[in-house]
Amino acid sequence: MGLISWLLFALTVILDVFGQTAFKLGLDRIADGSGAAFWRAVAFSPWVVAGFLGYCVEAVSWMYVLGHAPLSIVGPMAALSYVGAVLTGRLFLGERPRARRWLGAGLVTLGAGLVGASLV
Repeated sequence: MGLISWLLFALTVILDVFGQTAFKLGLDRIADGSGAAFWRAVAFSPWVVAGFLGYCVEAVSWMYVLGHAPLSIVGPMAALSYVGAVLTGRLFLGERPRARRWLGAGLVTLGAGLVGASLV
């Protein structure tokens, strides 16, 4: 896996976390509702649109990565986005993850590191 593949892989993880966080920020700002009014608010939410665009760029980057790296390595390593979701929940959404969630995120990071270490 070359440098470009690694950089694009990192970008996919970052964009996945960004997309999830942007969706959450956008949906938190939409009043509870249903039907057409709710979906109209979703469609015009700047955060939701930004999250969607982030996912589009992520998809293109991910296709490049998959074309240049073994799925059995990059697939499990993509779980690093779970750690990012816990961090952004804490830093940007005011969530208070308990110790068990941090431990789980740490174990995911360790597992992704072990999978990635099999490249060498």
